[in-house]
Amino acid sequence: MDPISVITPPLIGGIIGYLTNDLAIKMLFRPYKAMYLGRFRLPFTPGIVPRRLEDLAVLLGREVEARFFNADDLEILFQSQEFSATVAESITDMIFSRRYSLCYVMEGLERSEEMGPALDCAKRALCEKTLEALKEFDYAPLIERAVGELSGRLPRAGAASLLNLAPSLSEGIREYLEEHGEETVCPLLERALVDFGDRPIKDMAQEAFPQREKLCLAVQKLYLNFMSVYVRKVVESIDVGGMITEKLRLMEPQAVEALILSVVNREFRYVVWLGGLLGAVIGAVNIFI
Repeated sequence: MDPISVITPPLIGGIIGYLTNDLAIKMLFRPYKAMYLGRFRLPFTPGIVPRRLEDLAVLLGREVEARFFNADDLEILFQSQEFSATVAESITDMIFSRRYSLCYVMEGLERSEEMGPALDCAKRALCEKTLEALKEFDYAPLIERAVGELSGRLPRAGAASLLNLAPSLSEGIREYLEEHGEETVCPLLERALVDFGDRPIKDMAQEAFPQREKLCLAVQKLYLNFMSVYVRKVVESIDVGGMITEKLRLMEPQAVEALILSVVNREFRYVVWLGGLLGAVIGAVNIFI
């Protein structure tokens, strides 16, 4: 038998099998866009993955959420000791490592279109509640106690007169607050808040919690208490599947191809070479048929 006639069928079969499988894999991703001949779209354009990218994104997002990141899984994660400890540690680090004052933070919030009006409303409400409490307070016992402490420095008649006038003085204070309380108390309250807020948050935290670990434990407990009530509402607001779907939708076909090939490129190469091998075997068998 002629050697060329022996070598040629396996060689041609191997080349055909190799090129066919290689082309089939490339057609999974390419061309990236539809190609047209006049008004008619050419068949097999775009490739399978670009053409079904929308369906792939929805399916992948739904499956990942259902199997790995559903609401129950996120609830367990957010309430775990490891996660809560990490959150508490991060917040504690932020508090102790920055010299920001409370006023600095509040000023940033006040400049926000969403938070600014809310903070102004909160300040007005605080002023109104404080003024209301001051107008309802009975000052007579305080006046009587103060007179008693000053009795050694006041004439006996003067002290007795003040004690008799304590109810009237208390009523007079309440009447004054009724008429002029807003213009008197609110600026004082505003100044007190500013004085308090000018102190660095770090210094206030160190005074309240000299030991950093205790603040971290307090933050962790506060976080866990919050999550024990609101965790379901929090996790249900996180659309993991939707985020994955949207990310895939925004990816270019080239990026999707690179992502898939980064995982299975070696297996695809095996498939191409297997096609070449099978083509060569079939070509060799044809010699004897």
